[in-house]
Order: sequence, then C-alpha cells, then structure tokens
Amino acid sequence: MEPQRESARSERPADTVRPASEAETEDFRQAVLRQVEALTADNQRLLQSVVRSERRFRTLAKSVWHVQEEERRRLARELHDGIGQTLTALANQLQRILDDARGAGNLGLEHRLGDALELTRTSLHDTRELSRLLRPTLLDDLGLDAALNWLARTLSERTGLAIELRSGLDEQRLHPDIETLVFRVTQEALTNVIRHAQARSAQIVLQRRGDLLMLRIEDDGRGVDLQALADAERSGASGGLRGMRDRAELFGGRVELRAATGGGTIVQMTLALDASDSGHPTNP
Repeated sequence: MEPQRESARSERPADTVRPASEAETEDFRQAVLRQVEALTADNQRLLQSVVRSERRFRTLAKSVWHVQEEERRRLARELHDGIGQTLTALANQLQRILDDARGAGNLGLEHRLGDALELTRTSLHDTRELSRLLRPTLLDDLGLDAALNWLARTLSERTGLAIELRSGLDEQRLHPDIETLVFRVTQEALTNVIRHAQARSAQIVLQRRGDLLMLRIEDDGRGVDLQALADAERSGASGGLRGMRDRAELFGGRVELRAATGGGTIVQMTLALDASDSGHPTNP
C-alpha cells in the first residue's frame, strides 16, 4: 500500500503561480507611476535648487567683480589726482630751480637738477601709465575702441610687440560691464603674449554679428602646449586663463584657446548680448 501512495503523490501536477488579476496589475502599475512621479518631483526640486544656487553665485561673483573694478577706479584716481599732481608740482619746482642754476652759471648744480628733473618726469609718466592700466578713463569717457587703441599703442611702445586692432564696432558703445569685460580679457591675453609667447606681433579682432560679440587675440609666437595648459588650469596653476574664463562665464560667455595656423596662439571670447548690453546708460 505504501508504494501506491508514493506513486499517487508523484503523479500529482506541481503547483503553478496563480496569474495576477487585472486589478492587481493596475495597482502595481499605479504604484510604480507614483514612485516615478515622486522621483521626478525630487529631481525637479534639486534642479531648481541648483539653478537658484548658481544664480546666487553669479550674483555674488558679479558683485565681487564690481567691487574690484571700483577699487581699481579709486586707486587709479588717487594715483592720477594725488601722486600724479604731486609729481607734477615737483617737476615744475625743479624746473624753476634748474633755470636759476643755469642763470647763475652753476654747472654742477645744473647737472644734478637736470637728473632729478628727468627722474621726476619718468616717475610721473610711469604713475600716469599705471593709473590708466588700473582703470583707463578712456574706457569710461570714449568707449571700448578708444581704450583698446590706447592699450595696443602703450604695450607696443613699452615692449616692442607690434599690436594691430581691427574693430567692427565703429565706436559703438556697449554696456559698461561688457566694455570692461572685453578690455580686461584683452589686457590679460596680451600680457600672456608678452610674457610667454616670444611673439613679434599680435592682432586684436573685435566683431559684432547681430547679438553675438566675438573677440580674438592672435599672436605669431611659439605656440602653446594645449594639453599642458589644460592640466595646469585644472590644478589651478594657470591663473591668467582661468581668470579670463571666469570673467566671461559671469556674463554667459566662453573663452577658448587654440593653436593658430602656422604657429602662434588664438584666444577667442564669444559673448551673447541682450538688449541691455547695447548702448551706454547714463547711470550704469
């Protein structure tokens, strides 16, 4: 009898999974949808939080940038109106004493006064140039084209680097912040050319195509190792390029670095303008 019971058990079909009803399937689908919607809502809140944080960061960074420019303007004014005027008065006084020495026929005193006068005039010239480099009054008074022309001429005279400016703005004024941004990026790029490129000439090209402003600084120097520069930038060792990128990004622009055809380097900034960036407000 025992073998027969075992045989009966072996012939019984195995238990099968009961198919889910339509109601259970729908409940499961709705539960999954609710989880997906909850995750989507969380992601949306996180994204909005990131956007708000980025806006706050940009606002703070712009505020710091404005403070820096105002400090540059203040120092430039103090150099020009303070030390500059003092050196001017000293030069005039030395000139009068020198004239008296010449009239008295005191040749030794005349030579010493002549040297002191020349030193004073050189210091006055350097002080005025430093004042303009800190914050050129041309940028505020006459605009970007005039300031870039002055910068190219001054650096050429000081270093021997031939710098050409080609501007398509036709003296059109932009928002003061945009003009300052373009001037600072150009200044930093040319400083890098003078320090590192061993170039004989450089070119500044400024163009506006609709709402797009493009600045390009190109030199004929020895070029640059782009990979090494990228590594240095990531490690924080390339302050000049990082500074240019950071300034441009504050205004939604970008700075790119690439090798020029035939040698040399190109620094290019591209900036999208809006309605508020055109013109020159009376009270910026």
